[in-house]
Amino acid sequence: MLYREQAPRLRRWLDARLRSTEDANDLVQDAFARLLGSGAREGLRQPEAFLNRIVRNLLIDRSRRVSNRTPHMPIDEANEPATRATQEDAIELAQMRERFRTAVDALPPRTRQVFLLHRTDGLGYKDIATQLGISIRTVEWHVGEALVKIGKDLRQ
Repeated sequence: MLYREQAPRLRRWLDARLRSTEDANDLVQDAFARLLGSGAREGLRQPEAFLNRIVRNLLIDRSRRVSNRTPHMPIDEANEPATRATQEDAIELAQMRERFRTAVDALPPRTRQVFLLHRTDGLGYKDIATQLGISIRTVEWHVGEALVKIGKDLRQ
């Protein structure tokens, strides 16, 4: 009953702030999951207020994650610099690409699959989750793990 009453209002409120219906739906779903998982819902006099606080906290967490995210740029011919590269630069780029491929190949199979679907095929987290039958959070975890492991391999 609470979901039927509050979910549409929360979706509209979040959609106006996030400008993404998909993200708004995800946050509403996460908020209700947290409310159900909290165990406190039976003793609440104003569950709407508690739900609003959960949504605000999720929005804060999301904005922190987004602001800490570094944008990636694919290493390919379309993104080459305007200045002419030297032969040394070309060799260094080829070596970096090879190290990157080796690092990706060294990932666990599921993590590699999720990472490649996201970075190579350009699929969003929700699309990957649907295609592989896993949760969006699991997709986020696999992409995060891939980035950490690849970063470590490239620094060595």
